[in-house]
Amino acid sequence: MTQFLNSFNFNVPLSLYIHVPFCLSKCSYCAFYSIPGSTEEMLDRYTDKIVKELQAVVGKMEGKSFVTAFIGGGNPGILGPERLGRIAREVCRNGRPSEFSVEMNPESLKQEYFVLFEKYFTRLSMGIQSLSEKALSFLGRNANLESTRKGLELSQKLRLNTGCTISYDLITCLGSWHDELSDVSSLVESYDPDHISVYALTLEEGTPLFSRNPSLPDSDAQYEILKNVWSYLLEIGYEHYEVSNFAKEGKRCLHNCRYWAYEQYLGLGPGSSSTGFCEDGSVHRFNFSPSVKTYVNEGLFSSYEYEDLSCSEAAEELAFMGLRYKGGLDLSRFKSLYKKDLDFSCLLLDKGFEIKDNFMIPDEEGLMLSDAQASRIISAMQESP
Repeated sequence: MTQFLNSFNFNVPLSLYIHVPFCLSKCSYCAFYSIPGSTEEMLDRYTDKIVKELQAVVGKMEGKSFVTAFIGGGNPGILGPERLGRIAREVCRNGRPSEFSVEMNPESLKQEYFVLFEKYFTRLSMGIQSLSEKALSFLGRNANLESTRKGLELSQKLRLNTGCTISYDLITCLGSWHDELSDVSSLVESYDPDHISVYALTLEEGTPLFSRNPSLPDSDAQYEILKNVWSYLLEIGYEHYEVSNFAKEGKRCLHNCRYWAYEQYLGLGPGSSSTGFCEDGSVHRFNFSPSVKTYVNEGLFSSYEYEDLSCSEAAEELAFMGLRYKGGLDLSRFKSLYKKDLDFSCLLLDKGFEIKDNFMIPDEEGLMLSDAQASRIISAMQESP
C-alpha cells in the first residue's frame, strides 16, 4: 500500500481510472480484461474493495479533487445504479472532477442512472460499434440493433435532462461487405454526438474473432476507408484531435488528452494500470492483476506488478503518446525525461509534422504517420551515444 501511494505526486493534478471488469457477454473482438456474468456477491465485494482503495487515495489528496476521472470496462452498467453511485460518490469526495466519464453499453443504460449524471458524471461514453445488424453480429455484440437504438434514444434524453456530454464509439474496417461511411453518417445525423471515436478493427490474439481469421481490408484499403471517414467528419464540423477521436468545439475528452500528454494517472481495479511521477522525476508503472478473484481477496493495492521506468523508456512512451494527438509532443519535456539532446528538426518525416513553440505537432497526414514518426525518434535515441 505504501509503495503504491508514495509513487504519485499528489501536489500536481491527478487523473483517475477505474476498471469494471464485468459484462453481460464478451464481444468477439475484445481483448480487454472482462468476465461475462457475475454473482451479486462478487459485484458487492468488488465495489467494497474499490471504495476502500478510493478512500485511501482521497485521504492522500489533502482536499484536492481529481482533475478528471473515467470509469470504464467491461461494462460499468453491470454494477447497477446503487453500486456505481457508491463509487462515484467517493470519487467526488473532494469535489466533482472537471470531467467525469463513465462507459456504458446501450442495453445497460436505464432511467435510474440519470440521477448519477445530475450529481456526479459529466460525460457518457457509449460503445455503439455499428448501426448494422450484420456488423453487430459479426462483432459478437450483446446488443442487437433494436436494443442499440433504444440505448441511443435514451442517451439523447439523458443529455437533454442533465446537460452531460455524449460520446459514441464505432468500429470500422470490418470487410468489403461493410459500408463504414454510411454507418458513421447514420449515427452522426440521427444522434448528433458531441464526441465520436472511430476505430479500425484489430484482430487481437486469443479472441474468438482472431480464431475465425476473417478477411479484413489490407493496409491500403484501410487507409482509404479511414481517410473517407475522417474527411466526412471534418466537413461537418468535428475537430480531428487524435488518431481515432473527433469532437465538437470544446468537447474533447479531457481525460484521454491527459493520457496522450503523458500526465500521471492512478488506476484502480483488476486489469487497470497507473503511471506515477514522483517529485524527484522518477516514473513508476503499476499493472493490477487481471483477476477479480485475486483483487477482492487481497489487501489494499497489493495485487499489482511494479516497474520503475528508465529515462529512455519514459521518453519513448511520451513520444508515442504525444504524436497521436493535436496537442503534440512536448520537446522540452522529452529532453527533460531523456536527459540528452536530439536535433528534432532533422528527425521530421517529409510530411505530416511541424515544430511550433517547442512542440512537434501532427497535421491530418501526420495522424496517419504518428507511429512512424515516433519510431524515427526512438531509432535516433538508440543510435545516440
